Amino acid sequence: MAEAVSPQPQERKRSLSLEDSEKVVKKSKADSPNATLNSSNLQSEFSSIINQLNEDRESDQVIMDDMKTRYEDLCAKQMELLNEKLQTAYKESEDPVNQRIEILNSKFDTIRQLEDDIDQFKNMLGKLHNDLSELE
Repeated sequence: MAEAVSPQPQERKRSLSLEDSEKVVKKSKADSPNATLNSSNLQSEFSSIINQLNEDRESDQVIMDDMKTRYEDLCAKQMELLNEKLQTAYKESEDPVNQRIEILNSKFDTIRQLEDDIDQFKNMLGKLHNDLSELE
């Protein structure tokens, strides 16, 4: 029986979703009331979010590649089993089919021989008819 392959969950959490990134920005504002949010701070936060997103995408791609490899392996194993079953079925049915083919070939040989005998009889009958016609 085929064994089910399920992707093995990776124990990881996505670092920052869009909502989380908004919370980080709001937290930055709350943590430092005296500090002003300037473009460099925002750019830094934005860069870290993008970097984390790229890392997550790379991780997702690794997981997808791993799943693809495992499913391809499973598919190859199933095709091998199917081919083995098919070959077994061919071998099991080969002898009875060959016996029937031999019987049919034997009957065709008999039919050909009978056709040849009929042709000889017809030729002999034609000669007999010609001989009788000449005698008259």
